[in-house]
Amino acid sequence: MNIYYLDILLAVLVLGHLLYQRRPTQSLIIWLLVVLLLPLVGPLLYLLFGSRKVFARRDKPPLMFPQHPMPQAPTPLSRQLIRLLDADGVPPAQPGQHVAVSLSPTTARDWFFEAIDAAERSIWLESYIFEPDDTGRALLQRLTEKARSGVEVRLLIDAFGSLNAYLRPGLFHALRAAGGQVAFFQPPSSLFKSRINLRNHRKIYLFDQTVLLSGGINLASEYLNPDQPGSWVDMTFRAQGPMVQTYAHTFAQDWHYTTGESLELKGNWTHQGDLLAQAVPSGPDMAADTIREVLLSAIAQAQRQILIVTPYFIPDEPVLEAVLLACKRGVAVRLLTPRVTDHLIFDLGRAPYMRELYEAGADICLYTPTMLHAKAVIVDEALAVIGSANLDYRSLLINYELVSLLYTPEAVTHLRQQLETLLPDTESFTPPAGPAVQLKENLTRIITPIL
Repeated sequence: MNIYYLDILLAVLVLGHLLYQRRPTQSLIIWLLVVLLLPLVGPLLYLLFGSRKVFARRDKPPLMFPQHPMPQAPTPLSRQLIRLLDADGVPPAQPGQHVAVSLSPTTARDWFFEAIDAAERSIWLESYIFEPDDTGRALLQRLTEKARSGVEVRLLIDAFGSLNAYLRPGLFHALRAAGGQVAFFQPPSSLFKSRINLRNHRKIYLFDQTVLLSGGINLASEYLNPDQPGSWVDMTFRAQGPMVQTYAHTFAQDWHYTTGESLELKGNWTHQGDLLAQAVPSGPDMAADTIREVLLSAIAQAQRQILIVTPYFIPDEPVLEAVLLACKRGVAVRLLTPRVTDHLIFDLGRAPYMRELYEAGADICLYTPTMLHAKAVIVDEALAVIGSANLDYRSLLINYELVSLLYTPEAVTHLRQQLETLLPDTESFTPPAGPAVQLKENLTRIITPIL
């Protein structure tokens, strides 16, 4: 009987927290069912995986950034997005950026090792995955050599995404002995400090706080070793200019949250090019779901074409509805995604959404040679969204993410052309027929909000 009353008390507390938080209706209903139908287990699952925002004093504080004057934007869409993000507290877009984009793992590796070798003062790396494979160990060796030479080396990696590394503390002994620092974001020991469900998916690779590498790449062979059979196709971008300051601030605040140490920010963030761009963080440390808001606003204003490139297409209902409405308005919508991902659960989870997109008239292209891990959304010639975020529920509503928005039409067009070079290696998607298949898809759709 005591257990019965304990379950009732826990259920009431969890339901109160659920109703207090702002969250999508589908997610709310799923968690209500989990809590009510699984006595004791349901509240425990919610404690571990249910939170979406953290603003308690003991939790990760909201990101704070220096502000800059609002720029002149080249298109109506960019003007509206800049105003939207200003209301969310995101630093405005700034001109003077230099951004180069590559889909080649060879180029990504070359950029990475060249930047490490050229660094004179600091190397700050923040990644979801650090894998102790050949690439990870080669990277550690170079970082150790730089630390011995007096360069400040800091490596911040997500404990869940990098579990293989987290369970091998001796892996980082040489780097730490040379003066480098390694920290794990929200390790299992932080369960009661934060929420294990809130993972750091940001990719911030900073050199002297001036040269930035980012995109979809993690620190592992499938991303950075073109000689490995089956190496992935991903998008990496190298940037210099004022936008890099936002990445530096984000790293510094993530590092302070993890270690308690405050970092000095001092990079060369002067104009380096002619591109107008904006760095946009999103996640539990932002009051708004900034990336999701950008996508909803941009898709609703698309006039001609939308290109979505993502390995995991599991959008929440409002984003999916916005894309479907764009199809009905006559906008040419194309989804470029791998034929098979690296996770069966995501292959199952994306199936009903791809079926709806297909039935609405979108062009769905399945990349066949290998895993496609690039992430981008391009709207007309007015906007390109590139960075760490997938077009899935976790990236839009749960994970710590960081993307860049490119507003200069020439740069947006050039990026689209780069991505379209992948199309000859794709096949068209046709959803499988049969009531059993659709039943399975509808069942998997029930759980996608809590994947």
